[in-house]
Parts: sequence; structure tokens; C-alpha cells
Amino acid sequence: MPGQGNRIDFVTGAPEKYADLVDALSVIPGKVRAAVAGASDAAMRQEPAGGWSALRNLAHLVFLAEANDVFITQMAKMTNPSRKQFPSGYIAEDLEALPVPVLLQRIEDAFSHLVGLLGHTPDAAWGRPGEARGMRRSIRQMAVYHAEHFDEHLVEIAKLVGPKAAAKR
Repeated sequence: MPGQGNRIDFVTGAPEKYADLVDALSVIPGKVRAAVAGASDAAMRQEPAGGWSALRNLAHLVFLAEANDVFITQMAKMTNPSRKQFPSGYIAEDLEALPVPVLLQRIEDAFSHLVGLLGHTPDAAWGRPGEARGMRRSIRQMAVYHAEHFDEHLVEIAKLVGPKAAAKR
């Protein structure tokens, strides 16, 4: 039934219980674009003491968007897949060489695919398991982690190149 938040739409198979999470994921690419809008190349590359530049954060987000898109897709379609191993805080130096518009488009593409997949994943399938970093995770847990991790990096990017950061330069 609509409004109860725990039923499957049996016509489409679309999630109702997790629709808010799908919506939250769908707006992330726009949030990333807004975070770096108007930032100069120099501002994007400025390395803060003991931290990552906005560009390094953005490249890391591209890597995560693509890796988690693949993994969550595997979780939806395979039996207990394992995410490819990579170190926590992975620095995607190869991606840092790409222009910012290309990085933004890759984030957009990965999230477009992921949101399309999750938007048609029945509620019951959100518990499907996979293994990431040695821990068993469900699709729901990975989607929540994905959104939260992006939000953490967006806060960092805003500190580096957002309007308040620009006023300090």
C-alpha cells in the first residue's frame, strides 16, 4: 500500500521502502557539480596542510562512484560477491590528470546507472549480501555508506573551494 513504506509496487517491482535512499543517491551528482562550480584549476589543485586537494577528493569520488556502482550491481545480480580490494583512502592519481568536467561526467554516469538499477530493485532484494573490506554488507548498507561517504567528501571540497574558501583567498 502506498504510504506504508514497506511494500513492493507489484506492477513495477520498484522499491517503496527505500525510495528516499534512491532519491538521495540521485541528487549526489548535482551536489558534486555545485560544490566545484566556478572553482579555478589552481583552487582545485591547492593542497592543504595534511589533507587532500579538492581535485584529489573529486578523483577519489570518481573511483568510489565507479567501484561501488559495479559492486552494488554485482550484489543485485550475483550470489555473495566480493568488492575488489583497494586501500581505505585510495588516492586515484591516474584520475587526477583528467579535466574536472570529465570527472563530473563519470560521477554522473556511475550514479545514473546505480539509481536506475536501485530504482527498479524490489524492497526484498535490498538485503542481498556481498563482502566489502572483509565485512558482509547488504545493498541497503552499501547504498547508505555510499551516500554518506560522498557527503563527507563534499564537506571537504566545500571547505577548499566553496564560497567561504574563495572569500579567504
